[in-house]
Parts: sequence; C-alpha cells; structure tokens
Amino acid sequence: KHKMMLNRLDEDSFNAELKANKLLIREHTTTKIDHGRFAIGDKKFTKQYAQLYFSRLAEMSGRMKAKAKTRWPDIEMAEKLLTIPEEQCILVGTLYKEMKLKPNALDEYTKSRSDKPVETPDILCSEDDSMVLEDSHARIPLSFAGKGLPAISSLVSGIVVAVKGKNNSKSGVFLVDEIMYAGIPSQKQEGPTPASDKFIVLASGLRIGGKSSDTRLQMLTSFINGMAGTATDQQKSSEIAQVVLAGNSIIIEKEGNPEYAHFNKKAENDKRVGESITSALRDFDVTLTSIASNVNVLLMPGAEDPSNFNLPQQKLPKFLFRSSATYSTLECVTNPCQAEISNRKILGTSGQNIADLAKYSTAKEPIDFLERTLTWQHLAPTAPDTLGCYAFTDRDPFLINECPDIYFAGNQEKFASKIVEGPEGQKACLVMVPDFSKTGSIAMVNLRNLESYEVEFGL
Repeated sequence: KHKMMLNRLDEDSFNAELKANKLLIREHTTTKIDHGRFAIGDKKFTKQYAQLYFSRLAEMSGRMKAKAKTRWPDIEMAEKLLTIPEEQCILVGTLYKEMKLKPNALDEYTKSRSDKPVETPDILCSEDDSMVLEDSHARIPLSFAGKGLPAISSLVSGIVVAVKGKNNSKSGVFLVDEIMYAGIPSQKQEGPTPASDKFIVLASGLRIGGKSSDTRLQMLTSFINGMAGTATDQQKSSEIAQVVLAGNSIIIEKEGNPEYAHFNKKAENDKRVGESITSALRDFDVTLTSIASNVNVLLMPGAEDPSNFNLPQQKLPKFLFRSSATYSTLECVTNPCQAEISNRKILGTSGQNIADLAKYSTAKEPIDFLERTLTWQHLAPTAPDTLGCYAFTDRDPFLINECPDIYFAGNQEKFASKIVEGPEGQKACLVMVPDFSKTGSIAMVNLRNLESYEVEFGL
C-alpha cells in the first residue's frame, strides 16, 4: 500500500515542472459493463421474498454439497432437514440469526408514538443471539459445540453453509462440530492484463451541494485531469484509465434541517427542498463534465442519491446531467456494479451491504466484512432480512459466482485494502473506498499488478 499527499504547490515551481515535462497522453481503455445482471425488468412489488431465499439456496446447494463431500467423504449427507439421521451427518442450508435486539416494525411504530426519543444501538448483536439452519422444507436450531467454530456475533442471516455434526433428538438441536462456507469462487482470465501501469480511481461520498468547502473537490478534479501536483503526480494522472464514483455524489437538504425551521407550511418547505436538489444536481453536473471530458466515468447511485432505496439501485437517468450526459465517456450504472476494464473484472457497491453487516455482526476491521462476503459468495447476505432489496423470484443477482480482480465498497470511514488469494490461484484486491467528504481521499488501484494507493487531498 502506498499513500500520496497532494497539497497546494508554489505556483512558480509548478510552472517550472510543467515546462520541463513532455506532453502526457492518456491511453485508450476498453470498458465492458454488465448492465443486465442487476437490472430490474418487470417491476412488481406484490411478490414475496421467500422465493429469493429459495433461489439462493437452490443455486448454491449443489456446489456446497460437492465441496462438503470432498472435505468430509465418509460422513452421510442429509438431503433434507426433514430427514436428519441420528448419527453424525452433514446439513446444507441457509443460516438465520435470531437476535434479541433486532428492530421490530410494530415495536418501532409504538415507540414512534411515544414522547420519549427512540434510541437504537449502533451494533445490534448480543450474547442471547442464536443460529438456525433452514431449507425449503424445515428449520433446525444450531448449537456451536465444537472447537474453532466462529463466534455467532460474526455471522448474519442469509449465508448458505454446510455444517457437520449430530442431531440431539431430545432437544431438537443440531450440535455443530465444523462449519464450511462456499469459499472464494473460481476466477477466469479472458485476456491479457495491462503490461504497463494503468489505474482505476475509486471515489465515493463527494456530497456536492452541501455547505462544506469545495477546495478539496477542485483539487480532486484537477488531479484526475492532470492539472495538479508534481511531475510524478501528473504522470500518475495520465495513467488513470477509469474513474468510478461509488455513490453519495450529491447531498440534499432535508426537511429536518434547522435552516428550514422557520417554514411553517409543508408546501413552502417542499419547494425549498426541491430547489436544493436542483442546485446540487447542477453543481455535480459541472464537476462531472470536467471529469468526463478527460476520462471514462462510471457513476453509481448511493444511499443518499435520488435513486430507489432497495438494492439493486437502478442507474441514474442521464437527463439529470444536461452537460455531462453529452459525453460518451459517462456511463450511469447500477449499484452494485459489475464491469470489465482492460480485462480486469470489477465488482463493488456503494457501501450499504457493508454498513448493514457492521450493524448486525462484528469484525476486527471493517475490511473483514468485505472479505467475508467474498468467502460467502454473496454481496448482500442480509438482504432482504435487514437490508432492503427487490423481491426477485427467478434468481438471486447478489451471488458472487466468479471472483473479481477488484472488489470494493464505497462510503467507508477510512481507506483500507487487502489482497486475498484462493486455493485455485484466485487473486482479488479488496478496497474500502473512503468517504471523500469526510476524509478528503480517494483510492487508486493499479490494473497491472492490483497494488492499491490512497491519495489524500490536503489544504
């Protein structure tokens, strides 16, 4: 990992370096976007979520059973949870986490009618949490009796697993000796990777439209366009092949803002909020135009952007950006997003999946959540239980069936990166993309060797 710090330069030294350097040319980059994977075609909101769990289990159970038989070849496999043998056996199913502190819709409504403020803890894990395994036929409580088993606090609902143990017929509890996850999926390389340095910029949380100073935002734009920094920084800028804006690009003033407290009529307040949205989009369009005029841009929606709430968030309509929409280099994509840049496969989200995992489970470092989702082969295992998503009935688009080269999550408290490798030679660069409005920094990943950098813009 490397860290670069960009500060304001002395104007004379900047001009001297600029004259001494030769013209830098940004090479053409091929980008392929999978628009269909996370697209919602038939938008019907009367469907039940049970079919999404069934689709998830049906697609993963085959690979889980094959992997379990390889790991435990002499242990009997139970085909259904309805017919569990009395001797030691293997079960495959979906985990469900019973949580005492998990919010209940009726309780939340009751509390909202109370005069006392509703307080919800940041982390909803407790010592009373327990795990249940279920398939399309039945469910059975689990007891983690073996050594080396993960803490219940590290697990969440929605993970498809295989467990080895023995059923206690008296208590009706399955005593788990070992647990197995799907593991890092296989990886395919369909073409040559870049032979020279070529970078992808990962940025999130620009939050344009707020009251914060835009000096660092101007520095970011200048850096991407090759108009800031030293000669070395400009060389790096010329090697930027793709910019990914991973959500929360604008900030919208909401009704609860104290600035609007003097508005007594809702219509007047709504008008003010509408003006705030228009102003934020206009300011963001200016920044987006500046970047898209120089480099390819993938624009993802985030939790705070004017998009649908449930995952997958659909791509923002280009008509919101009158100026930048005229550039073919701008591509509005879904959240999550899957693309291929210079034969490197990219997969990532704007961070909602990681934020939900951090609320309902624990980890030593935030990047551990990202690594777990890759090991579980699922982008958002807590959807639809605690994370809103569309009720797909024929597939689960959040399954990770192929290991990406770069796997990221946007809008994080700080930058972090990690290289993970699988038993079949898989290699992925995990990146926690910092929230730019809070940290003033972005992430850069070298497509040649998957090395990651943090670029911080200081004043």
